[in-house]
Amino acid sequence: MKLILAAIILFILFTLLFVIGATTLRADDIIIDMRNFQEGDLLVDGLELKSTGRISLYAVGAELKHSDDMYAYCWIINSDNREPVWVLNEQETRRFKGSSSLREYEDEISLAAGKYECYYYAGRPYLLGDININIDGLGEALDWLGEFVDKDEEERHRYYTEDLNDLRFTIKAPTGLAIKFNPVAEIRRNSIIDFSEPGGDYSSKKGFTLKKNMTLKIMAAGEYSSSDRVFVDYGWIIDADSRKKVWQMDKWNTSWAGGGRKNRSFNGEIELSAGNYVAFYVTDDSHSFDDWNTQPPFDPLHYGLSIYNTNSGDRQFVTEYQDIYSEPVIIELTRIRDNAFESKGFTLKKETPLHIIAIGEFGYSDEFVDYGWIENVDDDEKVWEMTEENTEHAGGASKNRKFDGVVTLPAGNYMVYFISDDSHSYHRWNSTAPIEKEMWGITIFGIGKNFDPKSIPLFNEAPESGSLLVNLTRVGDDEDIEQRFRLTSPQKIHIFALGEGKDGEMYDYGWIESARSGEIVWEMTYRMTRHAGGSDKNRKVDTRIYLEAGEYITHYVTDGSHSFPDFNTAKPENPQKWGITIAKE
Repeated sequence: MKLILAAIILFILFTLLFVIGATTLRADDIIIDMRNFQEGDLLVDGLELKSTGRISLYAVGAELKHSDDMYAYCWIINSDNREPVWVLNEQETRRFKGSSSLREYEDEISLAAGKYECYYYAGRPYLLGDININIDGLGEALDWLGEFVDKDEEERHRYYTEDLNDLRFTIKAPTGLAIKFNPVAEIRRNSIIDFSEPGGDYSSKKGFTLKKNMTLKIMAAGEYSSSDRVFVDYGWIIDADSRKKVWQMDKWNTSWAGGGRKNRSFNGEIELSAGNYVAFYVTDDSHSFDDWNTQPPFDPLHYGLSIYNTNSGDRQFVTEYQDIYSEPVIIELTRIRDNAFESKGFTLKKETPLHIIAIGEFGYSDEFVDYGWIENVDDDEKVWEMTEENTEHAGGASKNRKFDGVVTLPAGNYMVYFISDDSHSYHRWNSTAPIEKEMWGITIFGIGKNFDPKSIPLFNEAPESGSLLVNLTRVGDDEDIEQRFRLTSPQKIHIFALGEGKDGEMYDYGWIESARSGEIVWEMTYRMTRHAGGSDKNRKVDTRIYLEAGEYITHYVTDGSHSFPDFNTAKPENPQKWGITIAKE
């Protein structure tokens, strides 16, 4: 009897040990398995937990030897709030197989029930981007980088592909706890506007109509250039009828989006009234969804611009809108090339509001070098010009500036001018072009769909005043020109001259001599000039003198540089007047 009882006890103990062991040695399923990367790959997969539980993570990433950041790494974000719940970092890893760059991670984390997105970015070690480098190791880092860059392309490729073969990200979960889902499809399904995954030099717009006042959810991410203090990948929304911006990404309403420091994002709600709207998104030629040049943001699926309803029942009150807005063109001086000077005149028969769009280059010495302005022909007064204050960033390089506004002018005759220097113009950009490349220059529109552009007569040359005696302007290099004029009685004359002078000496200048005696009766000297805007060597004279009746010869000479239109430093105000004009008072 004792032997039977002992056997029963042993059987029960063995059964308990088996059950406990089976529970401890749980069977896990591989839910996520990322490997076999290509250079620059960004992979995403979805993981949904049916209840709170622990999952096992195994990852191999890579870092530069003297960097705090990893260039190949993985992370997990919460699909609802788009915030990261885990990011692979160097501090929690160990060296992988003795490699100097590969790092290994293995651990468990606990996550609440819900949906999560898992990412792996296989970045390039030789694209430093804005990765931090420890100052203590700066010399060694630069030495390493020099050695690395000096390797030929084949050697660099071999070095990196060896690492690529070891990179991976694996997630295991207890059987039945987790399932996979497609995060891309879910994000796209409910959007009103979807400008996601934009590549380089991307530009897109789409209209939508709200049939009632509505709260919208906006998720947008882009690239902010801290050196230039402008966004180069960004989005905005305009009212389709008034053409005014109702929302745009800027430094103040965005925050760091993770990854590279230049990644910034907007995640919030805006209120819009019933009406028609147009959404826009643009990128420059680098750091975008198809080719990151530093680490991507934590929520790369929202790089771009996506707009959602906050209330799913409101979707029925949103329809697509075809933006066919246009304004009649009065003057179009666009697609301006290097060293250009374009002009066109127009006459207003009554006070008229005009819509002006002008895009140019704000260059060296904090002055415009490609720019437009308007002058009143009747009194030679400048009535409008592009300035730093009245322009905004035009996209692309920070020096691309745009004026977009309404200017009201009284009745009169006007000349529109646009001038460019010897670089960064249409089809010859020396840095990133603006969004509206074709509009480099100045365009003037009539306002209102019923506006008739034929009501504004145009002319190519400003009509010369009957008082004008001499017009030697727009003078180029190495010129020696003259023009005669006659006075039938003693006369007060108005002289206006622009020229080049420095250190008390004039290099481009004019003078007047008596045709009968050859005596010089007036000369443009440095002491009588004052600064004419732009470079310090731009000098001008604006004076009045009396001359006796008789015949006179006006001369103007230039040296071999810095003249119209090819100024070698900042242009003067009114560069088209480089030379001399004389008129009767």
